[in-house]
Amino acid sequence: MSDSVAAPKRHGLGRAWKQRLRRRILLTWPALYAIDRVKYERSLTQEGELEALLSELDGTLAVPGDIIECGSFLCGTTACMALHLQQSACDKHIYACDTFQGFDPREFADERERGDASPDHGFTDNDITYVQRKLQRLGVSHQITLVQGLFQETLESVSGPFSFSFIDCDLQDSLLYAVRTVWPRLSPGGCCVFDDYANDRFRGATKAIETFLDENSHSISAHGRLSHKMYFAHKRESR
Repeated sequence: MSDSVAAPKRHGLGRAWKQRLRRRILLTWPALYAIDRVKYERSLTQEGELEALLSELDGTLAVPGDIIECGSFLCGTTACMALHLQQSACDKHIYACDTFQGFDPREFADERERGDASPDHGFTDNDITYVQRKLQRLGVSHQITLVQGLFQETLESVSGPFSFSFIDCDLQDSLLYAVRTVWPRLSPGGCCVFDDYANDRFRGATKAIETFLDENSHSISAHGRLSHKMYFAHKRESR
């Protein structure tokens, strides 16, 4: 085997080793999750994004129901929501739904072929055992239930009702299935926040969000852009 072929493999092994070492350090000293270089390993890293999400969450604390997140990856945003609930003395529970193994390979390939998804990776660098240990070390595991599997196989079992949902699953079919399943279980006055609206790396997400808005205009009281690539929809209250 030539050096030009072998080098990427060595690079991949080196990256995996660094990742294991980094995670071991974080689990040993969990206070490091809060530093700016780590940010709890959350997906919302741009200035103002997390604050916008938590502001929408605060607006639903009095609404009946728990919280559901569709697309959790390493549960960084999940942990931030749980810590915020603790600070607010709110006992709502969070259901974090994800394969914890990355994108469905077939769906990811289809979206890339259509030009609707451009990243080269499918978030496969995940490990549910690590996520479980992380949440334990952060003191939030009792507030969070991890729901592992494809949405089509798991969401029906999470019955709700929900007061707040955060949908961050990037791909068109998964996002549309998630919101079509969750929205009917969202309490009146509840809120759904999406990530990756108008994100050129995940164009399918924008298409799914706009389809959802068209399908549910009668039950949406307000909707619009949040910070950066986030979008919100408030469910109309019962009359």
